[in-house]
Amino acid sequence: MRRPAGSELKNRIKRSWVVNGLIVSAAFLVMQSNAQSASQTATILKTLGPRSDTVIERLSLLNRLPADEWRFHEGDITHGESADLDDSAWEVIKGPRGISEDAVWLRRTIEIPKNLNGYDLTGARIWFSFRADANAPVPEIIYFNGRRVALGDDLEPIVLFDNSRPGDKVLIAVKLLRTVDRKTFVGSELKIDFAENRPSPEDIRTEILSTALLIPAISKDVPADTATLEKAINAIDIEALDAGYQTKFDASLKESRSALESLKPLMKQASLHVTGNSHIDAAWLWPWTETVDVVNPLIGDFINTIDPTRT
Repeated sequence: MRRPAGSELKNRIKRSWVVNGLIVSAAFLVMQSNAQSASQTATILKTLGPRSDTVIERLSLLNRLPADEWRFHEGDITHGESADLDDSAWEVIKGPRGISEDAVWLRRTIEIPKNLNGYDLTGARIWFSFRADANAPVPEIIYFNGRRVALGDDLEPIVLFDNSRPGDKVLIAVKLLRTVDRKTFVGSELKIDFAENRPSPEDIRTEILSTALLIPAISKDVPADTATLEKAINAIDIEALDAGYQTKFDASLKESRSALESLKPLMKQASLHVTGNSHIDAAWLWPWTETVDVVNPLIGDFINTIDPTRT
């Protein structure tokens, strides 16, 4: 895959920076909140009522489809992507799992469930990503229902379902090509973009965690702002989710977001300092002079992205 030119990279970075009150905090913390362990999340929410843990846990179960188990075949075979291939005798594995340096195949069928922990995924977009490692990027070929959809290494997520419907199915086959070192199957992910006509449970979850983390640091009236946050949390109707009442659950998310809106002026007071990082394999298979030639313009691009008035 090609590396974007400096100006293109700069434009991409600018487009990705969203500066809008509460959303700034959410965007900054979303990566952390997705990776929070149960104990870390509990620490963030420890100043809130007991219902907070239940709400956050339930919302966290709605943003990804499970895809842990894969059927695995060591060694290459002809047309391992074919929908007619019988893989019932293949070993079932989960990541992380060490595998050989030879070419291997992994397959599994993904079906949109009737509901995901009570949530109807009708209209959602599902993104598929696959991770393998061999002390270097692993060349791979991805097939959906026998049709090749991607080839390369370090592949970006691919749309698996667009405007999904319960019962929709796709057979995924992944061929990992031969590598110098032994490979590791790290795992796969099926991330959900919720239907545009419904409020996003993941956005609400992220905003709650972000706000809970920032209130003690920037609020001048912690008890009052905490009470507002708890009002937003308590508005979320988990019982409606359990019962499958989608409209009622969506209405509760909108009520929660409305309560969070009142905290937006407070969130705008937060100052976020972001430090970028870039990895360059200095002088690896090229002379040091070429390393300098590559690094200098790259650093300049990042400086200009932060402050376009500098030259």
